[in-house]
Amino acid sequence: METPKINNSAFRKLSGQQGLLIGLGVGIVLTVGGMTVFSHFGNQRSAAPTQDAPVANARNAALPVKVQQVGTSTTEESSDFVGALEAQQKVTLQPQIQGRIEAILVSSGQRVQKGTPIASLSLDQTQANVASSIAAASAAQAGLKTAQAQLQQAQAQRTKVAANVQLQQTQFNRTQQLVSEGALATQQLDVARNNLQTAIADLQAADKQVAAADAGVRQAQSNVRAAQASTAAAQVNVNQKRVVAPITGIVGEFPVKVGDYVNTGQTITTITQNDALDLNLSVPSNRLKQLRVGLPVQLIDPTIQKVIGTGAINYISPNVSSTQQSILSKARFANSQGRLRDGQYVQARIIWNRQPGILIPTVAISRIGGQSFVFVTENRTVNGKPQQIVHQRLVRLGEIQGTNYQVLDGLKPGETIVTSGILKLREGTPIQPQS
Repeated sequence: METPKINNSAFRKLSGQQGLLIGLGVGIVLTVGGMTVFSHFGNQRSAAPTQDAPVANARNAALPVKVQQVGTSTTEESSDFVGALEAQQKVTLQPQIQGRIEAILVSSGQRVQKGTPIASLSLDQTQANVASSIAAASAAQAGLKTAQAQLQQAQAQRTKVAANVQLQQTQFNRTQQLVSEGALATQQLDVARNNLQTAIADLQAADKQVAAADAGVRQAQSNVRAAQASTAAAQVNVNQKRVVAPITGIVGEFPVKVGDYVNTGQTITTITQNDALDLNLSVPSNRLKQLRVGLPVQLIDPTIQKVIGTGAINYISPNVSSTQQSILSKARFANSQGRLRDGQYVQARIIWNRQPGILIPTVAISRIGGQSFVFVTENRTVNGKPQQIVHQRLVRLGEIQGTNYQVLDGLKPGETIVTSGILKLREGTPIQPQS
C-alpha cells in the first residue's frame, strides 16, 4: 500500500480530527519533511497526540521538567455545603429591676469569666434599705443575747430554789421522826411543814421564770431570723442592681450607655461563648442512607481552598424538611484560636467515604476536546544512550481534593508523570527530569 504524503497544513487539519479517530482504534502513517510518523489512537498511551507533535529522536533537545511517581493515596467521596455556625452558649443580659445605669464595667469584645460584673445600676434607696436591715439584724442579735442571759439567770435561780426544796424536805422528814418518838414537840413539825411548802412554792415560781425566759429567747431568735431575712432581701435588691456574667464568653455590643434608665427585661448586652461552635447543615434527603453521626466534616477557606477546621456530625434531625427535602444536621468544631464566629456562614465538606486510590496534581492535567490527559514518562535507548520521553495518556478523573485530582482510570501506581511544563510537551518529546 502506498504511503500517503501530505503537507504540514494537511497534517494539522488531520490532527484536529484525531478525536474522531480515537474511538476507531486506527493507525495513520504520515510522511512529513522526509520523516515517517506513526500515530496509534486506539491505545490510551497515545490517546490524543497534540498538534504538530515532534518526533522523538536523538536530535531533539531534552526539555527540563518536574516528574512525580504515581502512588496510592487516600481518596475521598465528599460533598460541599454552605452552613451557618451557632455558638453553644449565648445569653442576653437584662436587669431584674429597673433603674439608671451607673457604670459599664467591661468593654465590647472583651472576654470575661463567669461572675464578672458587667454593669451596675444606681443604688440610691436600695443601699439605705440594706443598711437599715443590717442595723435591725444587729439589734435583734443583741436582744437575743440579753434573753439568753436572762434565761441562764432564771435557770440558776431555779437550781438554788430546787436545792432549798430538797433541804426543807429532809428537815421535815427528820422533824417528823423526832416528833413521833416524842423527842420534839408537835409545834416543831408544823414549822418544818411550813418551810417545805414555802420552798416548793418558790420552786414553782422559779419554773415560771425559766419558762418565761425561755420564751423570750425563742422570740429573740425569731426576731434575728426576721432581721436576717430582711437583710438578705435588701441585699438581693443590691445584687439585682449589679448585672454579672452568667457564663464565660465574649461581651457583645452595648445598646445602652451610662445614665440611661433601663426597665426590667431590657437588653444591656450579650455574652457569647465561641470556644466550640455547631455548624447547621441542610443535607439533601437522598443522602439519608449515608448520613450518620460521626461522619467527618471539614471547614474550607473559600479563598485558598484549605481546611481550617475539622469536626464530626453530632446531630441528625428525625424530620425531613417538606419544603426543601433536606435534613438538618449539626457538626461541632473546636474554636480555641477564635477564628470562627457565631452566625458566620462557612463552606463545609462532608466526607462520605475514604478509600485507597490515586491522586495526581491538578497541574499535571491537560485537556483536549473535553477529555483529560497526562504525560507519562518512558525510558528508551537512542543511539546507545538512555533517554526519557513522554507519552500522552487519556485518564478518567474523579473529584478534586485540594490541589489534586482523583484518578479513576488510566494510571497505575509506580508510573511516573510530568508535573511541570506540560504546555511545551508533545507525544514523544524527550525530557530531562529535574529535582
